[in-house]
Parts: sequence; C-alpha cells; structure tokens
Amino acid sequence: MTTSKKTSSRSKRSTRGRANPIDDALARLEREIPRLLRQLRGNVRDLQDQVVRARADGEKQWKKAERKLKQDASQIRRRVEKKLESAIGRMRGKRKVTRPVPKSTAKSKSKSKSKPKPKRAGSAEAKAPKRRKSARKRSA
Repeated sequence: MTTSKKTSSRSKRSTRGRANPIDDALARLEREIPRLLRQLRGNVRDLQDQVVRARADGEKQWKKAERKLKQDASQIRRRVEKKLESAIGRMRGKRKVTRPVPKSTAKSKSKSKSKPKPKRAGSAEAKAPKRRKSARKRSA
C-alpha cells in the first residue's frame, strides 16, 4: 500500500513551532500599542502647542491690522475734514456769507476785511457779459 503525502515534513515542522499568523500579528500589535499611544499623545500635545501659537500669532496680526486700519481711518477723516473746511470756506467766500470768527482770532481778523475792488472800464470782463449755458440740447 502506498500512502500519499499530504504535506511536506518541512512545512509540518514550521507550523508546529509557531502559532497562527493572525495570532502573531495580534500579539505584535498588543506589544506595540503602548508605544503607539505614547507617540499619539506626544503628537496631540505638539499639535495643541501649534494651535496655541497660531492663535497667538493670529491675534497679534489681527491687532496690528486693526491698529493700522484705525490709523488710516483717522488720517482719511482728517483729510476729508480739511478738504470740507476749505470747500465750505470757498463756497462761503463766493456767497459772501461770513462765519462767526472765534474770539481768539477776532482782533486780528476784524481789521483784515477789505472791500472788493471795482472792475476797470477797459477790462475784458467789463466789455462782454458772461454767457450762461443754454438748456438746448445739441443735435449730433
């Protein structure tokens, strides 16, 4: 009678000495879990530190940008006020409307007012009156 070999003698020996490959992987994972948890905790701490630093940097940059914006806004406001004051002064000058003079400068301003000079007879303004723009539409 002949019997057939179902497995080689070498493979029988190798499987007897060690456990199932799945069991080996689970055992190795159980050994590595504490080390992996320490690494994970360290990474989380590092990430938290980065978030804290990023927030601090963001707040610092935000405050800097806010300060710059306020400075720019105040400069623009001062420029607009100055332009408006000069425009109002020019408009009042054309309409001959006087603004009350502050008391501190009332003495020096009161003597400086002068009457407008009359136009000369030979000037171009005296010869030809100014023309007003008509309301007629121009045809193209």
